[in-house]
Amino acid sequence: MINQKLEVSLSNRIKYFQKKIELTDKQKEKIQNSHQWLRKSYLDKFDYVEKTFLTGSYKKSTIINQIGNDVDMFVVLKGYDQYSIKPNTILDKLENDLKGKYTQTKIKQNRPCVVLEFNHIAFELTPVIQIDNSLQLALGFDNTPDFYMPNTSNTNQWIQIDNPRILEQKLSKANSNLSYQLVPLIKMMKKCKVHNNIQNIQSFEMEQIAIDKLHFIHNYRDGIEQLLRVYNWTHNNYTHHDIENFSDIDFAKFCYEIFGDEFPKVGA
Repeated sequence: MINQKLEVSLSNRIKYFQKKIELTDKQKEKIQNSHQWLRKSYLDKFDYVEKTFLTGSYKKSTIINQIGNDVDMFVVLKGYDQYSIKPNTILDKLENDLKGKYTQTKIKQNRPCVVLEFNHIAFELTPVIQIDNSLQLALGFDNTPDFYMPNTSNTNQWIQIDNPRILEQKLSKANSNLSYQLVPLIKMMKKCKVHNNIQNIQSFEMEQIAIDKLHFIHNYRDGIEQLLRVYNWTHNNYTHHDIENFSDIDFAKFCYEIFGDEFPKVGA
């Protein structure tokens, strides 16, 4: 329960909420130990694996504390190109090899990745083929794709994708430009997405839109209001004009409705 002395402060309510949706230190330690063991003990020793690296919300620090969390990882293949092996073949191989190592762990394919479901976290391992862009880069083409990954709709085919580190770098820069408020705001809006079962936007799309649309914010309330506008989200038939004209107390009540009971309830 939030300290009653913090009742009048919207900013303190938001800070309390931010802390509630963060991973705990213990959770972070367990995830770190698991992915390090997985990579160093098994993945990096497979003869068809060049290297592995983390991607997604865990790597970008936009992951929130919720049931069903997953950590994304790219498994860069060695000795193959997009013509010498089919994606479904390497997915089958990766799944079977991991089942031989983790005999008590649920392992399955969820295209385009192989999923290891531990009690505390799931790892989504996506096999990728790295593209040699040295010639294109030398010629000045800096927007060429960096990887092939399995096509989600047809794992007999590879599709070209950009390096996920590009989005990581953009997010880091945008977060710095907004006084390190953007990453916490994205986490809050991810909690809103989960609490309201919003299905028509992916987490990485939320991040990209926030990077592109938020150029200045006065405070966290302003950031929440701006993101609600750019995502075109509202609640209980409120217009965005209504929301932006709420008193701080009414805005706090609204936040409790859209974020759930991790946000301190007014009067509780």
